[in-house]
Amino acid sequence: MYTSKNIVILVLVNLFLVCTSLADGQQAIFLVRHGETVAPKGTDARPLSEAGQQRAALLAKLLKDAGIKAIFTSGLERTIKTAEPLAQTLRIEPKALSQLNAPEFKQSDVDAFVAFLRVEHREDILLLVGHTVTVSFLLKDLEHPVEIKIPETEFDNLFVLTPKADGPPIVMRLRY
Repeated sequence: MYTSKNIVILVLVNLFLVCTSLADGQQAIFLVRHGETVAPKGTDARPLSEAGQQRAALLAKLLKDAGIKAIFTSGLERTIKTAEPLAQTLRIEPKALSQLNAPEFKQSDVDAFVAFLRVEHREDILLLVGHTVTVSFLLKDLEHPVEIKIPETEFDNLFVLTPKADGPPIVMRLRY
């Protein structure tokens, strides 16, 4: 069931995508942190809690008509399961990038991934499901001029980044 908050977010995302699609060759990149987990921080095998599963289902509802062509996860179960409902809806096989697992990832891995996106997915709309640190580093590497820190207790951030040819990207920070 949609709440008025969810409807407003959906309308804003769709309006943003329609406006940005008018510019030739522009893409949108959606970045989210994985949903809530059951196990405490510090263990890699942390399955999604019931709230995390509901958040993943809501993400699928919000983004199913956004035109997403590729989905990337960090390779850990919690990011894969967050992306799974949307991936199934869109019939897209998510690409798990184990080198982006927090905290082991290196800046050079993030740099290489962003370079790959700019070449291989320059005109696509993408979803990236990561962690508090990787989402922040990806936003920075995608030239967002403001440093973003996601608290460990927040799982509802939805960043919509649209690159611009002349300057930093447009970034919207929404909650879902």
